[in-house]
Amino acid sequence: MHKRLSFLIICIACFQAYTSNAEIELPDLGSPSDAYMSKMEEPAIGRAYYRNLRQREQVVEDPLLSEYIQNLGEKLSSKVQDGDFDFNYFFVPQTSINAFALPGGYIGANIGLCLNSDNESQFASVLSHEISHVTQRHISRQVGDQVPNSIQGGLVLLGAVLLSAISGSSEILEAGTMLAPSIMQQGQIDFTREMEIEADSVGIKTLAMSGYDPFAMAEFFNKLSTGGDPRNAASIEFLRTHPTSVNRSAAAKKQARRIEVKRTNDSLVFELTKARIRFLYTNSIEKSHDYFLSKTARVSPLNKNLSNIDIGNLYGLALTSIELANFDQAQLILDLFIKRFQEYNHFHLAYAKLLLAKNNRQQAITYLKSIISLSPRNIPLTLYYSEVELNYGSAEISHETLLDLFNNVAPSPSQIKLIARAANASGEYAESFSYMGEYYLSIGMFKEAIEQIKIALTIDSITNIQIAKFVARLSEIEDYLENTNNR
Repeated sequence: MHKRLSFLIICIACFQAYTSNAEIELPDLGSPSDAYMSKMEEPAIGRAYYRNLRQREQVVEDPLLSEYIQNLGEKLSSKVQDGDFDFNYFFVPQTSINAFALPGGYIGANIGLCLNSDNESQFASVLSHEISHVTQRHISRQVGDQVPNSIQGGLVLLGAVLLSAISGSSEILEAGTMLAPSIMQQGQIDFTREMEIEADSVGIKTLAMSGYDPFAMAEFFNKLSTGGDPRNAASIEFLRTHPTSVNRSAAAKKQARRIEVKRTNDSLVFELTKARIRFLYTNSIEKSHDYFLSKTARVSPLNKNLSNIDIGNLYGLALTSIELANFDQAQLILDLFIKRFQEYNHFHLAYAKLLLAKNNRQQAITYLKSIISLSPRNIPLTLYYSEVELNYGSAEISHETLLDLFNNVAPSPSQIKLIARAANASGEYAESFSYMGEYYLSIGMFKEAIEQIKIALTIDSITNIQIAKFVARLSEIEDYLENTNNR
């Protein structure tokens, strides 16, 4: 594997090493939260929980959905004052309404939260609220308040994190949280009402600076609290995990009135994301199709003044129509939209999917290649093109395309498995086992990673260059484990 790709993957898998003596800085005596969980420790703990969520398939891997929430989150977090956190945003495949912040800037949002947001400002308001929990160090502060003998409890948790990293066992991490009671419940802190109000206040400022409606947070809280029936409020997961009060919505409105903001329009991608979620996470494709049919009954794709909501619902209709082999309906929508909305890859990927469904495989490959030439290394486009090449075209091209992408963009575990498949199909067996080693490394299973790389070294067709590369990689992993054990 190329050196750059190896470096990117190990950065995902391994916890940050403690700074050397030359890098030691004076402690921030004004930050008592550091006594329980320092800014150095938070990313390690957050990555461990995030990896645990991925192992339990509680992270949405769809590239288009991942791209949307990461872009939206970065737009918000770019406005915060504290630049010490590297934020990572992800969807959770749960239809309940909730969001949460993990240590180190890992922020998850249930797909149900997106679906139940009336507009992008409402969805962004919850993300900005969670961002504020991170920047205000609420997680560490709450650990200090909740854990008896907090420093000892924090060390137990951190020790469990490090041991989990070495062993790849999520059970060790879970045991660590049990030994340090009340640190986290289901991966998140139960914040105090004071912390929630502080996160509201800072979050509203972030929301406004990003061009979103500062009233959206109060509107969303009010919507969840009433929902047309006050009896339903107790069933909203977000309200159970985010302590509220009758004054919270009023306080948010009061603050919003004092803020002047230059509004930006909600993005079309928000509505496309909602439609894609409805398509991907439906229990019945027929029911999903009926939903989009009802929403577009009086909407024509020929109308040049369509609202974002209409475009999103027509996109959903095209996706469900392809699944149900209603190709003419999908063709009508997508023929128009791939030209009218050329900058949105949702329509290009759907069009390629339509071509494949109609058995026009070479046409699909040619179309995707032409689109990628306009957006080189675009992650959703490149991944889908590589899959199509792997399944219907050239495994060698698929492998080369993915390698070029991952030498520039850090891959997720599922994407590493994809390049392993492509390498295997193209006869690059040693590289395939090496990639599987990187896959196990990316989810913290170091023993399995070492085994895969050792298997790669036994392949008859292995070259001297590959031998040197794999041996060096084994040495890197073993040195890291030895240093971690001795720390």
